[in-house]
Amino acid sequence: MRSRYSAYVLGLVDYLVATTLPAQQAGLDRQSISDWSAQSTWLGLEVESSEVLGGQPEHAFVTFTARWHDSGGEHSHRERSSFVQNTGRWYFIDPTVPLKAGRNDACPCASGQKFKKCCAGYFSS
Repeated sequence: MRSRYSAYVLGLVDYLVATTLPAQQAGLDRQSISDWSAQSTWLGLEVESSEVLGGQPEHAFVTFTARWHDSGGEHSHRERSSFVQNTGRWYFIDPTVPLKAGRNDACPCASGQKFKKCCAGYFSS
């Protein structure tokens, strides 16, 4: 989570895309990410908790609050984000990017499991 926040601060859009679940990367609006990053003054990140759930593949939740200032004033956003680890790398499961996966389809995290047995529950958390 800290590395993704730092990427927003530094405008590293490629990193933000690369650390999002690969099956969702094409659905990201790179220009909006870049604009938000560049037009904001980033004021801080507070990671409140992290919870590694284990399993294969490993899943985790991170609860955080990010603060920034832009032309509309000062803002804060609190979120409980979901992550999945695949081939030693953690990926953000973006709840704002639609995913076309049925319950019995292969999981988009490439775990080899059915979606319902792997990441499905992390899209509504």
